[in-house]
Amino acid sequence: MWKEGKTLREIKEKNLNRVLEMLMVAGERSSDVAVFGEIANILNLPFTKETMTEYADKVPGAFTDSICEVARSYSMNVIAPLMGWCNGTLRNVALIIDRDGRIVDMYYKVHLPKPEVEVGVVAGDEFTVTPLDFGRVGVMICMDIEYPESALSLMLKGAEIIFFPHVQSSWGEVDWEIRYRARAIDTGLYLVSASYGIRDDDAWRPGMMLGRSGIIGPDGSILAEASRYVEVLTREIDLDRKRISNFHFGGDELCERTLAIMASRRPEVYGELVKTEHRDRALEEAKRFIARLKNVHASRT
Repeated sequence: MWKEGKTLREIKEKNLNRVLEMLMVAGERSSDVAVFGEIANILNLPFTKETMTEYADKVPGAFTDSICEVARSYSMNVIAPLMGWCNGTLRNVALIIDRDGRIVDMYYKVHLPKPEVEVGVVAGDEFTVTPLDFGRVGVMICMDIEYPESALSLMLKGAEIIFFPHVQSSWGEVDWEIRYRARAIDTGLYLVSASYGIRDDDAWRPGMMLGRSGIIGPDGSILAEASRYVEVLTREIDLDRKRISNFHFGGDELCERTLAIMASRRPEVYGELVKTEHRDRALEEAKRFIARLKNVHASRT
């Protein structure tokens, strides 16, 4: 979404009104579930501790009550990604709201970029799967997609569809598209991407929001997409229609791909993935690399 409003309060009000208006469009289309982009409530506001203190919403609170009312009015489930204060803790959170307008679960973003940590956002420690009336949903937010383990964890916990709200411009389009299509292929699950785009009369250029909100099938195919632009995208999918595969079984033995992936895993040999020593060593090496690079840049100037 583009920035409108002269004051921070006006910018936030515009953000909130757009969210509610677009949710109502989704409701008018009799959608079973709707999702919008990451941290929609504070988008285009300065990313500072002071801003988070004043403008991040309390959960539950006045704004979440408004979303719950829309969900209840249209009998629609909603995945609502916000920057919010949850029990006094600042979180990048996705609320899972059912058709009755009840917050039935919350997912806290697990992988936080440095700017979020610096303003006081606290990371989550678990990938959660929530049963709704149409199926079992999992959520991963923005940077979570960097790590295949995010989607795989949701798959192992029984998710049938993954919702992926994010803010995307800086990584580049090839990087981004490969990742989110690959996560669907990795798991044999549907994936719904929700981000931000440009005005209809704008010309896109590198550095602007990529848009590309869309729905990915279990085979990685793009089933629906909003291109560069902001719109309410809807698509009917059948979660009972699984991808069939002979993955790792061979011959004529066909199987649902997600089951084939899980059944042929070798968790007993994946121990390196959960050793914290690798992360700790890489963190120290990364700090030294960053310092060397800063020194090189300083010497050139």
